[in-house]
Amino acid sequence: MARRSDHSREELKDLAVRKGLEIIDKNGFSGFSARGIAKAMGYTVGTLYHVFGDLDQYMLHINAQILDDWHEELRRGLKRTKKDPLRYLAQGYIDFARAHYDRWTMLFEFKMAKPTPLPDWYTEKMTRLFRLVENAILPHSDGDLRKARQDAKVLWAGIHGICVLSLSGKLDIVGAEKTEVLVNSLLDKYTA
Repeated sequence: MARRSDHSREELKDLAVRKGLEIIDKNGFSGFSARGIAKAMGYTVGTLYHVFGDLDQYMLHINAQILDDWHEELRRGLKRTKKDPLRYLAQGYIDFARAHYDRWTMLFEFKMAKPTPLPDWYTEKMTRLFRLVENAILPHSDGDLRKARQDAKVLWAGIHGICVLSLSGKLDIVGAEKTEVLVNSLLDKYTA
């Protein structure tokens, strides 16, 4: 078993987040436990509490890394794509949910044990991701930034709902079109 002095506080944070993501990728969110993370790190559970304060803060750091990775993937893709940015981002949402289902699920299934406001550093990561969508929808919102912000959230909710139904197999039950067909229809109607 390693000692805290073997790594700096920042190294321990990075190690804990990296091992947490590996376990989520391997076992899903339901297979996630502080004891399992500590064991994978080679440390005790107490180390996680020492570094993060509580499990909610630890989970926020993992989700923050997911948001950072997702944002970077979308940002790089936007620079390369010839597609309409809004359609690129919608497809990027679907692709991320499919390719990283367990990480995507963790973002939306994790609930803090104590209902407290999200820290500013975490809120900024979510805001930065939404800013990509706001910028893409701005031309469809008559250049009105306030409207673009609301439109971005409405479209996200619709696309998220389609993804949830698709990935759970519920779209097939009702004989709905493919995910991409539904999302493009939503975008067509919203931007018309």
